[in-house]
Amino acid sequence: MISVIGITGLFTFTSSASAASGCNDTSSGSELNRTFKVCGKDSGDNVIGEIYGSGFQTYGKTYWKMDLQRNVNGSYQTIGTRTGYIDWFSPSSRTFTNVLKKNAKTRIKVTYYYDSSYSEIKNGTVYSGYWYR
Repeated sequence: MISVIGITGLFTFTSSASAASGCNDTSSGSELNRTFKVCGKDSGDNVIGEIYGSGFQTYGKTYWKMDLQRNVNGSYQTIGTRTGYIDWFSPSSRTFTNVLKKNAKTRIKVTYYYDSSYSEIKNGTVYSGYWYR
């Protein structure tokens, strides 16, 4: 019963705009048993980006590059970057410090890679929902 609830939750999408955070559940592409949830949220002067892995098949390390982006004149611009990896049952979280509040759409962009040199993209890019910061 627990696994059925977990699998059902994999395909739930949150609203793309909220007051203080943006989350998005997205399949990772060709590997259908994986789902990565990407979230961004305000924490005072900082923004926290989070990545959670789920699915019913285990997997090894997946390296990622996380960009904090702000919409400026209709186009998203990267204002900070972090790197790391996610492993099964081990979510990733990074903090972007002293992020100015400009009442603009803000989102987290995550690109997945095969290796720690971030040279070969694996399953593309996932965006969180946006929020205003």
